[in-house]
Amino acid sequence: MTLAACASEPEHPRWQCNKNFVCDPDENQVSCPDDCVWSEATAEGPRADVCDAQENWTFVSACRETCGNGQKDDGETLDTCPRDFPGPGCGDGICAPAEDPTRCPVDCHPGTCGDSVCDIHENPAVCSQDCSDTCGDGVCQAGEELACVRDCPPCDDDSCVCGDMVCGQGESMTTCPQDCTQPTCGNGVQEQGEPCDDGNDVNGDACTNACKLPTCGDGIVWTGKEDCDDGENNGPQNTCNADCELSQCGDGQVGPGETCDDANDDDTDDCAACQIASCGDGHVWAGEELCDDGNDVDTDDCTTACEPATCGDSIVHQDDEECDDGNQVDTDACNNDCLKPRRVFFVTSTEFKGNLGLIDQIDNKCVTAAANEGLANSSAFKAWISDGVIWPAMRMNTSYLGMYVLVDGTPVAENGWSDLTDGMLAHAINLTELKEPVLTAPWTNVKADGTNAGGNHCNTWTNATDSFTGTFGKQNSTDSTWTDSGNSAFCDSARPIYCIEDP
Repeated sequence: MTLAACASEPEHPRWQCNKNFVCDPDENQVSCPDDCVWSEATAEGPRADVCDAQENWTFVSACRETCGNGQKDDGETLDTCPRDFPGPGCGDGICAPAEDPTRCPVDCHPGTCGDSVCDIHENPAVCSQDCSDTCGDGVCQAGEELACVRDCPPCDDDSCVCGDMVCGQGESMTTCPQDCTQPTCGNGVQEQGEPCDDGNDVNGDACTNACKLPTCGDGIVWTGKEDCDDGENNGPQNTCNADCELSQCGDGQVGPGETCDDANDDDTDDCAACQIASCGDGHVWAGEELCDDGNDVDTDDCTTACEPATCGDSIVHQDDEECDDGNQVDTDACNNDCLKPRRVFFVTSTEFKGNLGLIDQIDNKCVTAAANEGLANSSAFKAWISDGVIWPAMRMNTSYLGMYVLVDGTPVAENGWSDLTDGMLAHAINLTELKEPVLTAPWTNVKADGTNAGGNHCNTWTNATDSFTGTFGKQNSTDSTWTDSGNSAFCDSARPIYCIEDP
């Protein structure tokens, strides 16, 4: 079959086989080889997976399944199967301005291009000879009544007779001034005083049903252009802002639930998360706050004044401070490290022979003495003693920085463990839990640094005979002999023990 024969057959439209390089649905490679291209290269080469408008989908491997059936199927894209992705409005028989022959071959084709009539199958892109920029846009403009039948169809209704003094359907003051003296919105003709008239009843397109151009604030949501339109209510404190966008934090307009909106995402300035910055909002306000943990807990790392917790701020910092009196007096009830002084030392008023027992049992003697006298925190008292295996520096808090005092408050060491074990006391440990003077030197076997003093420990404090000896300290001494006198006594002699508060 030749191209000429194809074009002249009555069963085919005039525009078929027109060498427009578009393989239309009822064309194929045999009848229209110029429009339907196929070769070994397209079948097996790099484009074997592409079915485009110039290829005969009967032969191309990419089109053998669903591509070319006129509907979008899974796995198809506009690039691989343009035939199944028609343009907007395809299939209505009218070649709209946005349509083209490739994506709407049935609607858009040259037809009788060149006859000076813009046919419904033509638009400026298909036939610029017949269709101008305005003719073919679907709007009957002044002066197009005769020159553009496409946009200004003739009246075919009995009531639509120009000159019958009735402004009938399809008539306008432009096409029939005898009958129509006022513009009629909705007749599809843009008349005097009308910015537009698209002749349809769609209120959300580019021309409203009042024949006005859509604008933000007219109360009509312009489809595809506006998110919302609340009319005169657009703007601050409403869900729809002045730009007809749904109000959201960061749009620069104060919307519902917002106290500010500075159009940025910086939460360290004076507007954080669209709320006026304040202490406790969980955002650190640069230049105004040092911290902000967003809670009303005053005893954690950040106070309710948005300042880091520090010793001396009069707030007891949970887990880090024992006290905080807000002053710089280091010798009162709370020292400058925010630690309470410990009534650490006393000498038991009861004296014991060398069979004191295990370390835990010796500690219990201190606990009992403290409890009987009603001393606070009595269960935390431990014995200052060594059995050769366990000694104070092994089991006590050597990082303590507070003050050690006697039961009457007299300082023994003001600067913690290191001060206590440096070989020099501020005062001798010479009071019992009863605040009475100590008359007998206590058992220790501990050196001034808190470690084991040697092997004189009454056989690990299990013997009360003169077969063993134990080292003792001097209760009236302030040098290292307070705990390690260098002397020992037989274990059948009775002596008190030192007790120290060590939580």
